[in-house]
Amino acid sequence: MGKRKKISLAVVTLGIVAVAVYIGVFHRRRRTRPVTNQVVVLGFDGVDANLAAQWIKEGKLPNLARLAATGTFKPLLPTNPPESPTSWASFATGLNPGGTGIFDFLNRNVKTYMPVLSLVKRIKPKFLFGLIPIRPPKIINERHGPPFYQVAADAGYKTLVLRMPLEFPPHQIPGGELWAGLSVPDVLGTWGTFYYFGTDLTPWDVGDTEFGGKLVRLVLKGDTAVAQVEGPVNPAVKVFKRVTLPIRFTVAPSGNAVTIQFGENKGTIAAGHWSRWFRARFPITPFISVSGICRFYVLETSPDLRVYMSPINIDPASPILPISYPANFTSRLVKRFGLFKTLGWPDATWALNENRISDNVFLEDAFRTQKHFARITLYELKHHQPSLMVSVFYFTDEISHMFYRLMDPESPSFNPEEAKAEGNPILKAYEVMDRTVGEIMKAMKPGATLIIVSDHGFHPWRWGFNTNTWLVENGYMTLKNPNASTKVYNLAQLFGQGSFFPNVDWKHTEAYALGLGQIYLNLKGREKDGIVNPGPQARQLLEQIRQKLLAYRDPDTHQPVLEAVELGSQIFHGPYVKQEPDLQLNFEPGYRTSWQTSLGAIPRGVVVANLRDWSGDHCASDPKDTRGIFFSNRRMTGANPRIWDVAPTVLHLLGVKNPPPMDGRVLYFDPPGQ
Repeated sequence: MGKRKKISLAVVTLGIVAVAVYIGVFHRRRRTRPVTNQVVVLGFDGVDANLAAQWIKEGKLPNLARLAATGTFKPLLPTNPPESPTSWASFATGLNPGGTGIFDFLNRNVKTYMPVLSLVKRIKPKFLFGLIPIRPPKIINERHGPPFYQVAADAGYKTLVLRMPLEFPPHQIPGGELWAGLSVPDVLGTWGTFYYFGTDLTPWDVGDTEFGGKLVRLVLKGDTAVAQVEGPVNPAVKVFKRVTLPIRFTVAPSGNAVTIQFGENKGTIAAGHWSRWFRARFPITPFISVSGICRFYVLETSPDLRVYMSPINIDPASPILPISYPANFTSRLVKRFGLFKTLGWPDATWALNENRISDNVFLEDAFRTQKHFARITLYELKHHQPSLMVSVFYFTDEISHMFYRLMDPESPSFNPEEAKAEGNPILKAYEVMDRTVGEIMKAMKPGATLIIVSDHGFHPWRWGFNTNTWLVENGYMTLKNPNASTKVYNLAQLFGQGSFFPNVDWKHTEAYALGLGQIYLNLKGREKDGIVNPGPQARQLLEQIRQKLLAYRDPDTHQPVLEAVELGSQIFHGPYVKQEPDLQLNFEPGYRTSWQTSLGAIPRGVVVANLRDWSGDHCASDPKDTRGIFFSNRRMTGANPRIWDVAPTVLHLLGVKNPPPMDGRVLYFDPPGQ
């Protein structure tokens, strides 16, 4: 292209970003009420009430202990299921999942039985002659119900929201600012695809991993190796095709560093170190490109060259898709704080789960990310002093998922020597949370109300349950060829051109499982090839499956696997119940739906050992024993809190009149100072 300036896709497609920036600036100048009453809400994903209570008692969380002594500390009931998107949706809106439409990370297309993402819906752009955009891309936020921070902003309260789950694309916050968190994809449109480049890989190793990674074999010619990096899907062509960029690795003469050339950047990184941020632009047409940012960690330079590349995040300085409101909010943050992650699931859990990075590399990155996000939160609170601030941190959840194995001697992946050497990363995460809370308390206005919540608690995950396999063995699902080899799915198929349930005979199948704890009937008039009649037959079948699941025992321990099996019609209500599962599974601690079941697979065996580093979970646990935390610097006078009670409570504390109808109730506190 020479010196021809590439135009950002977001600007080209009918000026989306330009319009958004204009509207955003207009609203930022809108008059807001004087900040006389401040409410600060902190979210720490995945913090468990029992662990918090234990470590408070042991004197390891002094700031939370002070809140518990002088204010409030209670377990917080999550949604059923106690999944992050489900609970955070209810947190934001005060509605049960039947009102938000979020029941799981995944849903299904009843016409194809394919898994689909339940958080957002994407409509591709259209191009004329493959060059000129004539219809912009459209992304629809599938979480329904007005969030309490938007209601507060509409009422004139100065509002600031940071890293909020399920805010992609973000709501407009009149007179305020919002930065989206969980559900924001990477540049590839996935939940975080990492790369592993290595001369140690064989030709049979390359390709997509089960958990969101791509393995690329390097062949050194002299001191240099070259490869290709996949970027976004090219929306200008009709076939599924990703745009690629070349990457070059050159081992330094000293042999202890490598120079990486990728996109617009070139840098030399020593073995055992992280790079700075690299920016890359993927060309869509001769006039349009997509900008992303990533970092590298050089695992080894000799005898093998091994390099980890982070997921390619949407560039916060030039976001191709709306990740904040106003649209220039993240670019303003970049000017003050430098580049930062925008991926909704920010840390490298997939790479650690595939054993492509070490525990220490993961933790170094996770705590650096937390520190950066905490710095932004503190600055914005001190210098912009909103009436309402909401800030959500994810490191507590991600570290709990990956390191429960070090504090659970019954875990199949427990290693006593490793546990002794590494200590307890989950405790360290709670201690970092505690220090962050202390710093934020100092930055609040005098007399401000602080509320701290988590979306759920945690359990060990020792054993996976292959729900579809159980359905086959009990005659509820029929296979075309029972002797066919087992197909293994990976996350790339979910975001690409995957083919799921390829061996299922739908005309003789009564029920199927998809997602992290859901069973659906193959219902006549709803599913494409449904055979179960709605009404008495469906109800009888559901009760039969329910009773058999509750009676199922682990063949090795003879202990129950399911703590409860709920009818979706009995636990959800609202305008979106047509999307609800027919049965919701609540597993006993130690068990969870297997990874393969979540994508619709039918592996061999019903109960299988979980040998992965991802050794803690909550997604299909019973909510009553998977409680999160509720802290406040004011003493609460009422009943035990539920996560959908937070929204009406915050609006009540601010004095917002005529809030929208909610399922949650207001939690009352003693007056400040009492």
